[in-house]
Amino acid sequence: MRALLALLLFILSPALSAEVRTTLDRYALTAADTLTLTLEVSDQVEQRPDLSALETDFRIQSSQKVIVSSHASASRDVWTRWHLQLKPRNSGTLRIPQIRLGNELSTSLEVKVSGKAETPGREATRFMDSLISNDQIYSHAQLLFTARLFQRTPLPETLSFSSPALPGALIFTLTEPRRYTADRDGERWHVMEQSFALYPATTGLHTLAGPGIISNDSTEDSLAPDRETFEIEVMPAAHQNSRGYWLPAERLMLEENWQAPANLQPGDSFVREITLTALGLPADALPNLFSTNADTFFAQLEDVSTTETMTAQGLVSTRVERVRIEPLGPGALTLPPIDIHWWNTLAERAATASLPPRQIEVQTPALPDTFNAAGTTVPTATEPSRPATTWWLVSTALGVLCVIGFSGWAHSWHQLRQVKSRSQLEGKEEEHRRTQKLLLSHQRAERNTFQALAIACQQNDAETTRLRLVEWGQNFWPEHSIDSLEALCEAGHSQTLDFLVLDLDHHLHQDPRAWQGDLLLEAIERLRSRRLRNDGEDDETQSLPLSMAS
Repeated sequence: MRALLALLLFILSPALSAEVRTTLDRYALTAADTLTLTLEVSDQVEQRPDLSALETDFRIQSSQKVIVSSHASASRDVWTRWHLQLKPRNSGTLRIPQIRLGNELSTSLEVKVSGKAETPGREATRFMDSLISNDQIYSHAQLLFTARLFQRTPLPETLSFSSPALPGALIFTLTEPRRYTADRDGERWHVMEQSFALYPATTGLHTLAGPGIISNDSTEDSLAPDRETFEIEVMPAAHQNSRGYWLPAERLMLEENWQAPANLQPGDSFVREITLTALGLPADALPNLFSTNADTFFAQLEDVSTTETMTAQGLVSTRVERVRIEPLGPGALTLPPIDIHWWNTLAERAATASLPPRQIEVQTPALPDTFNAAGTTVPTATEPSRPATTWWLVSTALGVLCVIGFSGWAHSWHQLRQVKSRSQLEGKEEEHRRTQKLLLSHQRAERNTFQALAIACQQNDAETTRLRLVEWGQNFWPEHSIDSLEALCEAGHSQTLDFLVLDLDHHLHQDPRAWQGDLLLEAIERLRSRRLRNDGEDDETQSLPLSMAS
């Protein structure tokens, strides 16, 4: 019996966990008041719920979607929550119908409305009833405005909407006007609908003026109803980063497309394509993706293209960078990681889109033969059977040839010694240049990875800090093989660093959101300052004999 009960609970648990919770901030109000309806489901739902059933008795003034997540030691829970601001159209006992959220239906509720509701009278033939996505929004974030005109008679094709107005806001027209019919208060109405995206820049409380109705000659329609107004609160940026940009978006994705040559050598080059896509941001707001400042390779930005796509869900922007990369020497070439820090307006939290570091092996080019072995000419002996009178001439000629041959050999040997010494000197200089270039490469990589680590610590992002901490340690202690936090602690020889890394690891397994990164960042800055002081003392020691000799 217990086994059967456990099996039933296991089967029913997904349905129970996905049940939509429906709550109201009040169950009795006047017709002039506003009602807040909250729908919550224990799942991540991207699709907007169908709210058409609410429009019979309520006017939807605004809607806000929030994704809430919590982390436990072995699980992650996600909730999707919708807040709807409703204004009654009728009085009496009104019913809030079931609303589908994902695969589940909410429960129906009843609310009592007293007083007389302000609804269009029988004599009204045209009115506006527009929707806004939210009445609280961050600066430079996307505000969706859906203009809707209701009319009893068919709408002429010559009518259209002008743009809404909000002080200091960038405005995009997302869709063309759409015409359809809908039932409202038991009557059939003709509707014209069009969507806009607004990006306010000035914080504070502002009045959003809805669009007007214009005819085909761009003049205001004399029968048009008064423009609607909405109170919008524009909030300041939730956080800042070291690069100075602020990216409030609903979704953001970072991708790359490239392939390094099979036998890459110094002088060869390849193209890396990086793409950033954002929902809810204009293309001009997207930052630069790749830094061309590097010591181990030469990078040139060949092309940058941006596109903007208008959809009913908002503005989708894309930035594509094509970078040509040429290695400066043989060995391991490391392309630094790319981190784009942004603000998730749906989940109300900071997020990071990342590309990990990429490592490429650059082959050593084959060296051509510098020189060939020098040949010597062997004199041909004369015929031995000669008269005695010619012996002296033959001996003299042989002696002269021997002297010339010896002189040539001595000269060739001296030249070979010079070539060998020059080659050894050039080899030492090349090795010194390579060592200096490698040192500069590690220093540059250490600075870049430290900046990324500092940003992660300032944002208290435990998971990103763990990744960036290992990358920074690999460049700060290149003589050690660091691939984990344990290896980093062994290289650091610091009890303070050991304790703070242990604290980070503990929070990663228990509660990452409670971790604070300020102490770890201070400890790393002290290590870097100590390294700089030691390098300065070494430079002074090396220059001391030179000053004494002078």
